[in-house]
Amino acid sequence: MNHMNEFFWIPLLIISAICLVGVIFLCIGIGLSFREKKKRSVCTQPVIATVVDIRNQAIGASSYAGTGETNMTSWFPVYEYTANGTSRRKQAFMGTARSEVSIGQKVELYVNPERPDEFYCPTEKTASVRKVFTGVGIACISVA
Repeated sequence: MNHMNEFFWIPLLIISAICLVGVIFLCIGIGLSFREKKKRSVCTQPVIATVVDIRNQAIGASSYAGTGETNMTSWFPVYEYTANGTSRRKQAFMGTARSEVSIGQKVELYVNPERPDEFYCPTEKTASVRKVFTGVGIACISVA
């Protein structure tokens, strides 16, 4: 009988791990949703920004070369805009797998009138990322 109890714990641990991953992903998705709603509610001043730079950043599990890991590159546009009479340069919060804008391109941003360094770009794909995290979270919880 004791031998049977040992095998009972293995599926229970697997199901618990899948459920935990699901809860973590779901919480990230919900957090991104709240962040997006808050940004849209406070960033109400439209400004025209110019893309002045596009920074790329290697994203991977490790920064060591030659470990066999595939590093992905994310592209982050840097916007220059004027708000409350002051010129500002700010990097986008969300990077993309390939550059989706070009240097010199004009983009509409929405700035927080109280804190002009805070902005959101309606063309950023934050909704897609939020949906992926929420969907994976719900799927993991459903499977568990």
